Amino acid sequence: MTKQKLVWLCLILFLSFGSSLANADKFKVALLTPGSISDAGWNALAYDGLEQIKKELNAEISHVESKAPSQWEEHFRFYANKGYKLIFGHGFEYQEPARAVAADFPDTVFITTSGNTVLENVSPIVFELEEATYLLGIIAGAMTKTGKVGLVGGMNIPPINSTFLAFEEGAKSIKPTVKVSRSYVGDWENISKAKELALSQIAEGVDFIFHNADAAGRGVFHAVEESRKLGKDVYAFGSNRNQNDVAPEAILASAAIDPKAFVHVAKLVKEGKFEPKIMWMGMAQDETIKVIYNPKLKERIPEDVLTKVESIRQKILSGEFKAPRVKFE
Repeated sequence: MTKQKLVWLCLILFLSFGSSLANADKFKVALLTPGSISDAGWNALAYDGLEQIKKELNAEISHVESKAPSQWEEHFRFYANKGYKLIFGHGFEYQEPARAVAADFPDTVFITTSGNTVLENVSPIVFELEEATYLLGIIAGAMTKTGKVGLVGGMNIPPINSTFLAFEEGAKSIKPTVKVSRSYVGDWENISKAKELALSQIAEGVDFIFHNADAAGRGVFHAVEESRKLGKDVYAFGSNRNQNDVAPEAILASAAIDPKAFVHVAKLVKEGKFEPKIMWMGMAQDETIKVIYNPKLKERIPEDVLTKVESIRQKILSGEFKAPRVKFE
């Protein structure tokens, strides 16, 4: 071997070794979602957060749709084996799989978005979306002309019912006699079923509908859009993400979660400051939770209603008022 070839070989080996070290030191973050990130809602929100982590923390990121219960533990293990330091399981349902794998991967942090499972390397983020849905309930209770409002959920589970409870209590704080209809799709993706449920509620006189149904929520928006074209004075509300642009002629406002919450948790893990505990994320935490009005329709909300909403919002921020919630953590 010539001296020149030896030099080139050493250089290649050096660069290869240096690249391996760089990859080994890379902060790697993964995300499991129960549905498509094209839902413009719950799953899209989490992916927004993952992309912000990549941008702000120079992280290597990966995402997988993890729908079936049989996949949840498998996907957690796959990423942990690949050296991912932080893995988000985006939903209440990922608690038990996280618990099952955590002990085998003590150097990986598993975060579920909802729940109450806390271990040395497992914690939940609890988004206090109830604070925003309570305010939406105030709007519905103040503006309803029929005295009937509706709720459409994906699944009948505690996190969904907690946001529904807050919405209902918000409406009743203004109109105690308001009647509230609840319907459940049975999954997170059946747009046709959600539309059918919303149309049924509208036929019964409901004139405001809040959904918490992920991708299926589009069906609620379609039902409201069609009903408005037929002359019915009915509105919808968005959930989890700012959905106002999804149906700008139908959605009055959205109860939204700011994806910066994901960045906050990732930064704690990357800097070695993570502590296992329930991480509450609400309006008081840098307005992680907020109501976002649809600018195209905001003028249809009476000024006194906007003033009432702002008054309660300020009380939430100061800690003077606590939105009602189902006690599941």
